Amino acid sequence: MKKGYYLIFILLTVFCKQGYSGQADSLRQQYRKAKLGKNFYNDTANIKLLTSLSLALRTENTDTALFYSKEALKVAQNTQYDLGEANAWASIGGTYYVKGSYFLSLEAVTKLLNISHRINYKKGIGDAHQLRGLIYLGQDEFKDAIREFSKALNIYRQLGNKFKMSRMLFDIGLSYDELRDSARAFQYLKQAREMGMATHDNQIVAMSYNRMGETHYHFKQYDTALVYHNKVLRGNYQDKWENAFAYSGLAQSQFELKLYKQAQQNALTSFTLASQVNSLWDQVRALKILGKAYAATGNFEQAYKYNALMTAYNDSLLNESKERNLNYLHLQQQRTENLTLEKQNEVEQQKTRFNMLLMIAIGVMAVCISVFAFIMSRSNIQKSNLNTKLERRNKSIARQKEEISIQNEKLDALNHTKNQLFSVISHDLRGPFASITQTIELIRDDELTDEERDRILEHFYKQVAQISAMVNNLLLWANSQLEGNITQPALLDATKIVNEIKGVSAYLSDSKKVALIHDYNSPKPVYADADHLKIIIQNLLGNAIKFTPQGGTVSIYYTEDTDYQAIHIKDTGVGISLEKMGQLFKVVGKSISAYGTNHEQGAGIGLLLIKQFTEVNKGRLTIHSEPGAGTEVTVYLPKKAHQ
Repeated sequence: MKKGYYLIFILLTVFCKQGYSGQADSLRQQYRKAKLGKNFYNDTANIKLLTSLSLALRTENTDTALFYSKEALKVAQNTQYDLGEANAWASIGGTYYVKGSYFLSLEAVTKLLNISHRINYKKGIGDAHQLRGLIYLGQDEFKDAIREFSKALNIYRQLGNKFKMSRMLFDIGLSYDELRDSARAFQYLKQAREMGMATHDNQIVAMSYNRMGETHYHFKQYDTALVYHNKVLRGNYQDKWENAFAYSGLAQSQFELKLYKQAQQNALTSFTLASQVNSLWDQVRALKILGKAYAATGNFEQAYKYNALMTAYNDSLLNESKERNLNYLHLQQQRTENLTLEKQNEVEQQKTRFNMLLMIAIGVMAVCISVFAFIMSRSNIQKSNLNTKLERRNKSIARQKEEISIQNEKLDALNHTKNQLFSVISHDLRGPFASITQTIELIRDDELTDEERDRILEHFYKQVAQISAMVNNLLLWANSQLEGNITQPALLDATKIVNEIKGVSAYLSDSKKVALIHDYNSPKPVYADADHLKIIIQNLLGNAIKFTPQGGTVSIYYTEDTDYQAIHIKDTGVGISLEKMGQLFKVVGKSISAYGTNHEQGAGIGLLLIKQFTEVNKGRLTIHSEPGAGTEVTVYLPKKAHQ
C-alpha cells in the first residue's frame, strides 16, 4: 500500500482544496497584524485565520502548524464558540496525523466527535470519521478504515458535498484493493472517477486512474494497468505526486511484460519526481524496479548500485513501520478507553432521561396536586431501582477496567522486550544481510569471471562468519531478556572481547574507510557477563563507525583505577548536539535516532541497552562529545567480583 506521504496527501486533498501553500506568507502577515490587537483572543474571526495558517504549514512544519491550531482552540474556548472549537479540534487532529502522532490525533478526533454531536455539526462528525478512517488505514486496519469512511460518506452525502464524497469513495476503493477484493475496489474507484468527471475535479480522476492501474497490476492484468497509468500522464491534471506513482506503475507492469528498457526509463523518471516531492515510499518503489530491470538486462553494476541505494532508503521506511507498530499499541489502548467512555455516556444519558422524567413529574404535581403523593412515590421507586442498576453497572465497569489495566501491563512488558529485540536485530543485521543477498544474486546470475567469483566468495565467507557470531550474541541476549536480565559474570580479558567485535565490525569500517585502532599492551581484566559485554562493545563500536565520516578514526584504549577497568571508545565523527545529549538514556525510537554519515538509519535503542547492561554488571557509563569534534564513550566495569 502507498503509505506515509501518500496518506498525508489524501488528508490534505480531503480537508481542503489546493492553494493554501501559496497563501502562507499572506496569512502570516494577517496573523501578525491581528496579534497586535488587544482583543485577539476575543475575536472569533481569528479562528478561521489560525486554522487556515495551520493548514498551509502542515506539511512544511508540523510543530508550527500545531501551534496555530492550538491558538485557534484558545480563541474558541475563550469566546465559548462551540463551532470554532470543533474546527480547531479538526485542525489539531489533522496536524497530529501528519506529524505521525496517531494516538494524539485519535484523542483530538474523539473531542471533535463529542462536540460535533452536541451541537449537531454534521460536517465535523463527517471529518472525525474520515480522519479516524485514515488513522486505521495507516495501521493496515482496512476493515475498520472502511467502516469509518462509509460513515463519513453517508454524512457528506446528506450534506451534498460531492468534493468530499469523491474522496471517501476513493479511500474505500483503496482499502478494498489492499484487502485484494478487486470487485469492490473497482466499484468504488469507478464511482470516485465518475463523480470527479461530473464535478470537473481532475485531481480525483487522476488519483482514481492510478489506483485502478495498481489494482489491475495486483491481479496480474499488466496490459490494462498500463492503460490506466497512461491516462494519468496524458490527463488534464498534472501533479508530481501522481505522476511519480504513474511512472513507477508503468515500470512495474513493463518489467512483468519483459520490457526491461522501458521499465528502466520509467522507473528512473518516477524516482526523479518522487525525490522532488520527498516521497520516500515512491523512491523505494522506483529503486526496487530499477534494480530488478538492470539485473534482467545483465547490467549488474547498475543493479547493485540501485539495490544498495534502495536498502538505504528502505531503512527509513522500516523504522517508520516500527514506529507505527508502537503507535498501534496506543491506538488499541485508546479503543479500550473509548468503550469505557461510551459506557459512561450511556449511564449519563440514563441519568439525564431520569431527570427529565422527574421534571415532568414536578410539572404535573403543580397542575394536579391531588396526585402529587402518588407521582412522587412512584418516582422515588423508579429512582431507587435505577440507582441500584447504575451502581451495579459502575462496579462492573470498574472491575473490567481493572482487568484491562492488568492485561495492558503484561502486554506492555512483553511488547517492550519484543521491540528491543527487533530493534537490535534491525540495527545490526539488516545491512550485512542485504549485502549477502546481493552477493548471492551476483553469484547466481553466473556472469562473473573466475577472478571476480573467487574474490566475491572470499568476501562472502567472511560476511557469513561475522553474521553467525552476531546472531549467536543476539540470541543469547534475547534469551536473557525473556528470563529477566540474568547475569553470569566471570573474569574476562576485555581485549579479547574487543578484538572479536572488531573483527565483526571490520566490514562496516572498511566500506567507509574508517581506521579501527585497538591500543593495549597487556590483558585488561573485567568481571562481567561475556554476552552483555559483547553487546555493549558491539553497539558502541557500531555507533562510532556509523557517525564517523570516510577517512576518520575510531580508537579503543584502556585506563584503570583500584576497582574499575575503563574501556574508552573514541571517534573523530560528527559528535552529539546538546539537545540530544539531554535525551540520551531517557527516550528511544525515532526521536533520539539519527542518520549516519553514509545515510545509515539506527533504531534509537542502542545506548539504552548499553546503559542497561552496564548497570546490571555493576558498572557505569560516561559520554563526552562536541558537535563536529567527535565523541568519546567510557565504560567502567569492575576488575573483580564484589565482596
